[in-house]
Amino acid sequence: MNNIKIICLAICISLIWGSSFPISKMAIEKIGVWPFRFYAALTSVVVLILLALIAFKRKFHFYGLIMCIPLGFLNVFLVTLLNNIALGYTDSAKASVLIYTMPAMTTVIMMIAHKRITLNSIVVSLSCLTGVFIFTSLNHFGLGEMIILLSASMWALGTFLAEKIPTQLDLLSKVMYQNIVSFFLILLITLFISSNLDIFDYQQDPLHYIKDVYFPILFIGIAGGVIVFVLWFYMIEQGGAELSSYAVLVAPIISVGLSHYFLDEVISFTMLIGMVLILLSMLISFIGKTR
Repeated sequence: MNNIKIICLAICISLIWGSSFPISKMAIEKIGVWPFRFYAALTSVVVLILLALIAFKRKFHFYGLIMCIPLGFLNVFLVTLLNNIALGYTDSAKASVLIYTMPAMTTVIMMIAHKRITLNSIVVSLSCLTGVFIFTSLNHFGLGEMIILLSASMWALGTFLAEKIPTQLDLLSKVMYQNIVSFFLILLITLFISSNLDIFDYQQDPLHYIKDVYFPILFIGIAGGVIVFVLWFYMIEQGGAELSSYAVLVAPIISVGLSHYFLDEVISFTMLIGMVLILLSMLISFIGKTR
């Protein structure tokens, strides 16, 4: 994959993921984590089935579904759920930056798996982690921040496995099966918890409810659950897990800007320094991998 394609994919993915945290938080504040996660996942599955099985007439592959279970559990179910839960305990700006410790964690996993330590990987990891911790300030660490770090580690593992697990599926089918696995787990858990899934009995202005609830569900379900994963796995296939993980580090910058504008979250000077270090880690990684 040439540099221009990597940059274009990274920009598209970053725009979607960068806007996902503030948009998700808008709905979570209104209806709660579980109803939001349930309907966003349902939207993703319905859209993917319509596209894969009906529009593109893909055949069902049971073996492919089985091989997608670990990726569906990590990448689509667990990471997304942990992110949504964390938004109930921390700002979307902090969450969107902390999740991007993932590239540094991916680098560590790659070094362990390949039994090879490079100076470039060490510099990139240190720059990324330093930027993240300057941005968030260690004295403001709480439950939300810890949940996001757990999510980042699961995402790193899922990114590594996405490159290693041979599914022999096209990208659309791979994303569909992972979302089916995720929604099955959500549906299974829903049967055993008491959660009000009624999002249609609203008490406020319908236009505001559409903007704050229905739009986020559709955006995360379609853009965040379908489009972004197709682009993400394509970039992993073409550019590798480690480079792909760093190529989307511009996403938290977008997320911070949206959080400041729409949610009135404060952006300090130390946050800006942290973001610069994060972008620097992406630039070092990109230059090192494309030489």
